[in-house]
Amino acid sequence: MELVSDRHTIEKQLERIATSDEFRKCPRLMRFLRFTVNEALSGRDGGSKERLIGMEVFGRSADYDAGSDPVVRVEARRLRRKLAEYYAGDGTGDPLEIRLPKGGYLPTFELRASRPMKRSVAVLPFSGHELSGGLTTRLIARLAASGDLRVFRISNRDADVELILEGTVRHAGGRFRCDSQLVSSIDGLHLWAGSFDCANRDAFVVEDEFAGQIATAVCEAFSHEGFSTIGA
Repeated sequence: MELVSDRHTIEKQLERIATSDEFRKCPRLMRFLRFTVNEALSGRDGGSKERLIGMEVFGRSADYDAGSDPVVRVEARRLRRKLAEYYAGDGTGDPLEIRLPKGGYLPTFELRASRPMKRSVAVLPFSGHELSGGLTTRLIARLAASGDLRVFRISNRDADVELILEGTVRHAGGRFRCDSQLVSSIDGLHLWAGSFDCANRDAFVVEDEFAGQIATAVCEAFSHEGFSTIGA
């Protein structure tokens, strides 16, 4: 990997990490990471000194003995694991990797090989019939199982997402119909729509059939990098 020294690029990556789900819940580890990064960027080597980290980050007193109190070593191991989890999850598409090498406390900054990012879609609860809740759950599971999309469940249109998948279920004359659509939350543009019918009277079968049809159609639309109107 190619090492990076540009301060702006590194600070931008640090903020990505700070606002991630993994690190928002771990302020102590984030404080540790931020301290070592700032020390590295400033050209000081304080971030490599266990005793100084113990005092500056973990509030140990001036007579702190790193030999008898392993807090820095313990938290460094946790930080390495948490960074690995971040880059395997939210940070999978990040261009820069901040690493804390084993046996030391000064981070390295490395460019990562570019990789295709998964598209994301948020699913609103479907409505219109009592089986809509089960259909929503099955649909999310099908979309997630495809491995091609990052899938979120949201409760309303106010969520901070780009694409929203929504739909309604109707029942008449022994037949079910599900109308679904993919909408941009930014400008309301309808990017894809599909209408599907099912004559089966078993609710579980109807849920599975609709979930499979919609998930397949949405994944196909994403794979072609375009959207169309399909279905009955």
